[in-house]
Amino acid sequence: MELGPDEYLAGWDPSASRLFLAALSGARLGARIAIRITIEGTGIGATVVGPVIAVRHVAGLALPPGDFNERDPRFAVAWGVTLAGTLAGERGQLAAQTENVSSEGCALSWRGTPVEAGTRVTLRRRRLLAPALPARVCWSAIEGGIASAGLHLEGGGRAAYAWREALAREVHQGAQAL
Repeated sequence: MELGPDEYLAGWDPSASRLFLAALSGARLGARIAIRITIEGTGIGATVVGPVIAVRHVAGLALPPGDFNERDPRFAVAWGVTLAGTLAGERGQLAAQTENVSSEGCALSWRGTPVEAGTRVTLRRRRLLAPALPARVCWSAIEGGIASAGLHLEGGGRAAYAWREALAREVHQGAQAL
């Protein structure tokens, strides 16, 4: 969600540490959500996580069918990963850390140059014999020298199975849902 600076400030209540967001969605009262917010024209962005404390329904506002992208639950999981592909215009690889993980993708961060949205990359957990997963960069940002990106996994087979199994182990061990 991209907000103008004035729109962000108008929605922020510092006394309650709350942010009002006018969003077209079916958010339920009390549901925990994670939403990526960027401030237009600044390069500033963050993923905000928290409960929905109020819902206001406005008649006549709805998203057309097929325009709302449901996604699998994400979990707070920190894995060391290697990202490989054409990064910043050159073939290469970089070490990154996941911020959250789902069965279909992840958000990750690293120190350095961001990778352009739309770039196809290969993602590999930093483990012995870990399979490589093809992925696409869905969004990318940088703040204070720390680059971050959201990846959607595009592969199947053994690599995708290994990813989902590793996530299932993390969830079984108590990884927090976001």
